[in-house]
Amino acid sequence: MKQSYRLREVGPIILLLMAGTLQGCPLILIGGGAAGGGAGVAYAKSELEQVHAAPYEKVWDATLRGLRTLNIAVSETQKDQISAKAVGARADGTAVVVSVLPVTKDSTSVRVRIGNLGDRPASERIQGQIAVTLKEGS
Repeated sequence: MKQSYRLREVGPIILLLMAGTLQGCPLILIGGGAAGGGAGVAYAKSELEQVHAAPYEKVWDATLRGLRTLNIAVSETQKDQISAKAVGARADGTAVVVSVLPVTKDSTSVRVRIGNLGDRPASERIQGQIAVTLKEGS
């Protein structure tokens, strides 16, 4: 009985860690995103991914507004029913790529990559601004 309870507790964590390794990317950070309105956060391969608890269209709109708020000049956007992508640059010319993917009807994944090597603090600011914009739009 006690062993079954422990497996229920640890099982989802093991599956999440295995998912990261099976994709061929090391998972560096996993955490609750309740403060940011998200379901989870992961930083891997110089890219910060956060799942936001909102529908795809709403997250896409919040992403574009959030990038404008942070003075990131968006030069290109691509969007269909399966995914969306915004490409732009910060004031210093560093490239910014944001990918938005629906996960479920009410949750959406946002991946942020800054430059070639990534910039975790800047990526966190973008994710934070998207979360704030989503909250304001509610």
